[in-house]
Amino acid sequence: MTIPSANSPGAVLYLATWLPRELHTQFSAWCDDHHREQLALPGYQRARRFEWVNGRHIDDPPQYLTMYDLDSLEALASDAYLEHTRSSPGLPDFLRGNIRVERRNCVVVASLPALWWPPSPTPLLDLFQLTSEESATELRDGIKHVTDPIAEGFTLRVIDSDNDNPLVLVDHGDTATEMINTLTGASGALHSAWRCCFDEFA
Repeated sequence: MTIPSANSPGAVLYLATWLPRELHTQFSAWCDDHHREQLALPGYQRARRFEWVNGRHIDDPPQYLTMYDLDSLEALASDAYLEHTRSSPGLPDFLRGNIRVERRNCVVVASLPALWWPPSPTPLLDLFQLTSEESATELRDGIKHVTDPIAEGFTLRVIDSDNDNPLVLVDHGDTATEMINTLTGASGALHSAWRCCFDEFA
C-alpha cells in the first residue's frame, strides 16, 4: 500500500457498529461503497474498517469499527459534507431497524511517532479504552521502553472526544505480538483486538 504525501491526521471519525451476523456480508459490501463516497469529501484522508477478533471485559462488543482519518474536525462541518449528508439516501432498507452505531468525533491528542502514518501493512488494531488515570499511567509505563516504534512494527495514537474516556489505537502487524502482549498485561484499560477488512486512502 502506498502512503500518500500528506499531513498526519488531526482528527478521527470513530464509528462502532452492532448488527446481526446474517447481515455482515451485505453490510460489508454496502460499507465499501459508502467509505469511497466519504473519501471523496474534502478533509478526508483515509478510511479503514476493522472486524472484532477478541476482547477482555467487554460484554457486548461491536462487530465492526470504522476509522476515518481527517485533516481536522472541520471536515465534518464543511459545505460539501453537509450537502452530502442532506442528499444521501441514508441506510439501505436491510439495515434499518437492524443496526446500532456509536459515533465519536475525536481529536488526535498524541501520536507515537509524532508524524503518524502506520507502517505498511498494518492489518491489526488493538484498542485500549482508558477508564482511569491509573490505566493511563500503566499504559504509558508499558510503552516507555520503546525507542523505535516503526522498527517494532507498531504505531500508537490517543484520540478523545468531549463525552467519553480517551481511546488508544495501536496499529501493528504480526511482528508486534510481543509488544501488544506487554501493553495488554501492563494496562488496566479495557482492551479489544481487531483485524482490518477495508483500507483505502482518499
